[in-house]
Amino acid sequence: MKLKFKALIAIGLTLALSAAFAGCTDNPGGGENNDDYGTLTIEDPTVYITESKAYTFAEIEPIFSKPDKAEQLAYTYDTGDIKIENGVVTPLKRADKRVNVRAKSENFNVVFGVEIKYLRFEGQIYNTSEYESAIASRIEQCKAVTKDTTLFIGDSFIDEWFIGDYMQTYAQDKEIICAGIGGTTSYQWEAAYRKIMGATAPKNIVLNLGVNNFYNGRYMAEDTIDSLTRLFMFLHSSYPASNIYWFNIIQSTNSDFISSSSRVTETNGYMADWCGKFDWINSIDVCSKINESDLREDKLHPKTESYDIFTNALAEAGCVIVNKNR
Repeated sequence: MKLKFKALIAIGLTLALSAAFAGCTDNPGGGENNDDYGTLTIEDPTVYITESKAYTFAEIEPIFSKPDKAEQLAYTYDTGDIKIENGVVTPLKRADKRVNVRAKSENFNVVFGVEIKYLRFEGQIYNTSEYESAIASRIEQCKAVTKDTTLFIGDSFIDEWFIGDYMQTYAQDKEIICAGIGGTTSYQWEAAYRKIMGATAPKNIVLNLGVNNFYNGRYMAEDTIDSLTRLFMFLHSSYPASNIYWFNIIQSTNSDFISSSSRVTETNGYMADWCGKFDWINSIDVCSKINESDLREDKLHPKTESYDIFTNALAEAGCVIVNKNR
């Protein structure tokens, strides 16, 4: 019994040390001379999951101090909590949890942690109560969505109040539905998109979002980037067959919003790079194409005739919009 008890202590100590050094640099686990192989570092990734089981993903990024000594890693973990496939981790359970993962190869052995965050959309930034009537209206609109629909969602740029006159002509022979809600931020669409869009995956999802994060909410670029990337991953995990297109944020010439210009530039730059990594989403640059003469008197929203800048850029990005059957 004493020998068994000592063995259990040793095992427990090993596991505790592994957990304590999760996400840190670890020395190789083999080789005649460990220094010949350098070290392996893996930062702790974070993934999100929602009540509807929409989820984000994170790429595991092993960093070998000697790149020429890099080896293929095998990952061991609790398969009930997360899934790792082709170096990408996704959450499976709706719970806040840290999952330890061991990355091992012939000469490396490191433990890191995957942080799962169960996003319940609590707090003021996710509050949609003031948009209840608009949300109810958009839910009814989206009941007509089919696999051929190009669905425009987002803020006032896509709200019928602003884009409606343009769409009367542009969309009359196309399978298009506009379900934007003026004043909304990316946070509110994180909370409400599934309720609004329903179960049917449209052919294309076209978004204009981020304007109100800065010009109304005055959020920081880092926070807006986090929200946009989460939303896009939620949309992709909910509607994997849909192509996603995001119009980047235009620079308003309204003096009230000038202070946000650097945050807009930072966000647009980051999102262009981020979207460029994937084949299911496109960042569409309208910011560089919009001049002050293209804007209404509020120096923010496009004039009716200026919306062709958006739809032309959408076509240039490869978005195919289905014509209505006659």
